[in-house]
Amino acid sequence: MGIVSRDIEIFGRKIHIETGKMARQADAAVQVTCEGTSVLATAVASDDVRMIDFLPLTVDVEEKLYAAGKIPGSFFRREGRPTDMATLTARIIDRTIRPNFDKEFRNEVQVVITVLSTDQMNPPDMLGMLGAACALGISNIPFHGPLAGVRVGNVDGNWVINPTFQEMAESTMNIVVAGNPECLLMVEAGAGEVPEQKIIEGLEVGHRAIKELIEAIVAVDRDNRLENGERPKDEILGEISAFLEPRYEKAVAGLLDALRKDDDEAAAQARDAYARVALEAAGEFPNQYRKVINNLARVLGDRTMRARISELIEPEVEEAMSRVLLDASVPGLSKSERSLMRKDSRRSLSEPFKERYHGLEGYVSDAMNGLERKLLRKQILQHNLRPDGRKPFQIRKLSTEVGLLPKTHGTGLFTRGETQVLAIATLGAYGEKQILDDLGVEEYKRFMHHYNFPPFSTGEARPMRGPKRREIGHGALAERSLIPLIPAEDEFPYTIRLVSEVLASNGSSSMGSICASSMALMDAGVPLKDGSHVGGIAMGLVLEDGKYVILSDIQGLEDSAGDMDFKVAGSREGITALQMDIKCSGLSSAMLSDALEQARQGRSFIIKAMSEAIPEPRAEVSPNAPRMLQLEIPVDRIGDLIGPGGKNIRGLIEKYDVEIDVENDGRVFVFGRDAAKTMQVEKEIQAITHDPEIGDRFMGTVVKTTTFGAFVELAPGKDGLVHISKLSRQRIDRVEDVVNVGDRIEVEVAEVDNLGRINLRVIDLKPPASE
Repeated sequence: MGIVSRDIEIFGRKIHIETGKMARQADAAVQVTCEGTSVLATAVASDDVRMIDFLPLTVDVEEKLYAAGKIPGSFFRREGRPTDMATLTARIIDRTIRPNFDKEFRNEVQVVITVLSTDQMNPPDMLGMLGAACALGISNIPFHGPLAGVRVGNVDGNWVINPTFQEMAESTMNIVVAGNPECLLMVEAGAGEVPEQKIIEGLEVGHRAIKELIEAIVAVDRDNRLENGERPKDEILGEISAFLEPRYEKAVAGLLDALRKDDDEAAAQARDAYARVALEAAGEFPNQYRKVINNLARVLGDRTMRARISELIEPEVEEAMSRVLLDASVPGLSKSERSLMRKDSRRSLSEPFKERYHGLEGYVSDAMNGLERKLLRKQILQHNLRPDGRKPFQIRKLSTEVGLLPKTHGTGLFTRGETQVLAIATLGAYGEKQILDDLGVEEYKRFMHHYNFPPFSTGEARPMRGPKRREIGHGALAERSLIPLIPAEDEFPYTIRLVSEVLASNGSSSMGSICASSMALMDAGVPLKDGSHVGGIAMGLVLEDGKYVILSDIQGLEDSAGDMDFKVAGSREGITALQMDIKCSGLSSAMLSDALEQARQGRSFIIKAMSEAIPEPRAEVSPNAPRMLQLEIPVDRIGDLIGPGGKNIRGLIEKYDVEIDVENDGRVFVFGRDAAKTMQVEKEIQAITHDPEIGDRFMGTVVKTTTFGAFVELAPGKDGLVHISKLSRQRIDRVEDVVNVGDRIEVEVAEVDNLGRINLRVIDLKPPASE
């Protein structure tokens, strides 16, 4: 196997692609490098077909801390479960490549992205996407490429492709876009309340860059095959398909004819002929194509069987199914009622065909599901009638409420139709921020959003095993939607955690979590930017023969039957996040513009309903939240505050039941439940970190008595002396006649000598004990 490489320059950034050097046992392996960041992408498909009804595709992103010269911080000093960053990258790649496999493909496919090196400047995620697309493209795995993906940023009004970490921090937009030469397939974006047209412009810039990357992928595939004496992938797949398809057509036609005639002997012969097709192909083509044949055989055999059965069934049941779908679209029915009507219809209509085509019941069910999808689309396109009776632009009934739970810091309950989300906001101390141990440049997060989707939300019973990839992805989408309106750290130094509990779901629960979270933040007293809400809405699209209908606030059935799942979040001022998955080609800029405008109108309607529950953030943080105090001390006095071995700061924390966080720049954050204690801590910190001046007053503690006076602790590590003559209005012989160790007295600084010794006087002079 020879080594093949190619360099490409995108917007002034050089990318090196190489294959044939590493991981030679994989179906394909590609190393992609940009300056000091390098990733290895591998693709492998299994020989055996799995008897399941979905594509068993797995995308894994392996973040190796050695790539950044780090040793993992875990007890065993090795990487553990994937970080959220790795999971989100895997989801983006999965969403991009999954639709480009044949829906009948059932061989297990695993794509692994391993980060080998990172310069902490160039993010590895887009290199991983390029590597995955390239590996699948140069392999013989049946995959409809080529495709590619890029990140688009906008810094100082200029578009940047695959920006560095620093450029991303300065960018007003962070758009990840993937597609093929003809159209976009996937979009994941965050933005700082930007107008819709600016998003469209960014997508167009990204698509131009994608086309350049695809040219490089095609060139690498061509050079690799020339180097290794292989024929073009399309040629190989085309020849094998040309051999398989007519044989499957003949075998399927014979089997269906025999089953219709109830000829068991002929049916058995036809089944044998169907099973022998792949074996005949294996004998016809060189052994090196055995895996390709196995991969294609299930795809083409299933596709042929499904198509022929659909042709036989549809004319007989289309009218009856149309009537049921029309009856199920009557407004007022619940999700379960509609689902039961459709399910009963499919079951009753399919029973005669399952008896007729025994052994092929799964294909009959597939044909029924396909017909139902086709009729639902027809109902929307021709009559503007959706499965629940709404018009395309209509949003389901909304209900909003805040302040539901007595001891939490902030709550928001958002209900949209049969989707309901409860969000809870918790305000924590500055030091409770999440420490990040990944390959990113950020060291911590002070704003977190977690999304939970328990099985009861869809009426199911299944084990709960912690957050899955989908939950992590939806949580990140809501977090990205809200971040632009979260106050800056120096303005509001609390750590903020949001948890969205999906209580019921019939589509668009991720957007419901954004709405509920916005209300919970306001209820907790978080001063969101301009006092604005963030709302979210899921849009859909049905497109056929150039005619299209855009749907607002889609449900689960419309998502599966439609051509686009398009989630848009933002304030009244503009878009803050966007997520799009497209299942069709031909999505034009005009369609996208129409969808964004309809989403803007829907978002405004939703925000209005949210404002009825809480129009602006509460004037003060929740009484259940900790009180926060921020002050600054001289940097050279940080050690005084901390004390030897942390003695001083630990003493304050224990004494006043507070949390104290000290930053290297001298900022000090104090969090406590009791406002009075928090204020007292401030006085003690000031006393510790500032040199006492004449006239300063302190409430101190007597720590030692002598024959000549009492030593009073003004602050941890800082004492002053009250001479015996200044303890009482009258002359006294013993200090203990007036004060004893442990007494609290108010004192004033009378003198600070040139050695820094502090002399004090008592504010309220006491008479001797004998009086």
